[in-house]
Amino acid sequence: MADRTGILLLQMGGPRELAEIEDYIRKLFLDPDLVRLPVVVNWFRRSLADKVARKRAPVVRRQYELIGGGSPNNEITGRQARLLQEALAADGPFRCYAAMTYTPPLIDEAVLRAHADGCQRIVGLSMFPHYSTATTRSSFRLFDDKVREHGYSAARVGRIERWGARPDFLDALAERARTTLAEARAAHSEEPQLVVSAHGVPVSYVKRGDPYVSEVEASVAGLRQRLPGTAIHLAYQSRATPVKWVPPATLDELARLGAAGARNLVVLPISFVSDHVETLFEIDIQLAEVARAAGVEAYRRVPVFNDAPDLTAILRRLVLETCSPA
Repeated sequence: MADRTGILLLQMGGPRELAEIEDYIRKLFLDPDLVRLPVVVNWFRRSLADKVARKRAPVVRRQYELIGGGSPNNEITGRQARLLQEALAADGPFRCYAAMTYTPPLIDEAVLRAHADGCQRIVGLSMFPHYSTATTRSSFRLFDDKVREHGYSAARVGRIERWGARPDFLDALAERARTTLAEARAAHSEEPQLVVSAHGVPVSYVKRGDPYVSEVEASVAGLRQRLPGTAIHLAYQSRATPVKWVPPATLDELARLGAAGARNLVVLPISFVSDHVETLFEIDIQLAEVARAAGVEAYRRVPVFNDAPDLTAILRRLVLETCSPA
């Protein structure tokens, strides 16, 4: 009989209600992979995290109020896990779990559930298509600790860390972009331009070997091949610390394009496979205001995957390529 395999969908999570926001911010700044500090400052990380959380919580609270009072990321990842388990039903005894870094259901809870459900093998599936120390390594650091605690040997553990260059992922992204670009053409006389927006990272991460930016650029190159004739611009959003981040910022790029005469823009989030504050507030509200202030008349966002069948199909292939049942 084939071994039962647990698939953990690794995500950051998000505050489910306003009361969780300060603790969520604190956990972000306590994560050494997400927020790197000099050694001398690292001794004071907890007090710094407390101070930053108290200061930023009111601002972040307002953002979440504007998108309904909480992040949908946890619920969406749960649906993605259920749909993936259904899609794998004919392929073997798989069980799939949402596993969050910062909010319930936490990674350690998901590993415990998989162990209790009799999963002899366990696989971490990053829900970040492009590898970064700030997201992928952070999630797998916790994942590795917990699977060891529950006695899983290296031979019984699988890892799916990056998949942003896969043709099926790029095909699905391009198809979504085509649909939104067609809507933009129908609504405005000017040919739309596409702004691909990735979550930003500090320049220091790249200098230390983080492959995230090069992987994002490779994905954008794949989109250019699939969308010939479309003007495509790459930019980075969600700057969170005062250090230098990889340019250009999406905010600056939208302002630049508007000042240059662009009137019809479509934004494609490339780092996110589910909605959260970065799409629902930052792109849909904050960046939309920046674009319109710069003279952009038509502004649209390409929908992220959430629980769409094309993402489920991609995830199923990733799992089967990684770990056919024994």
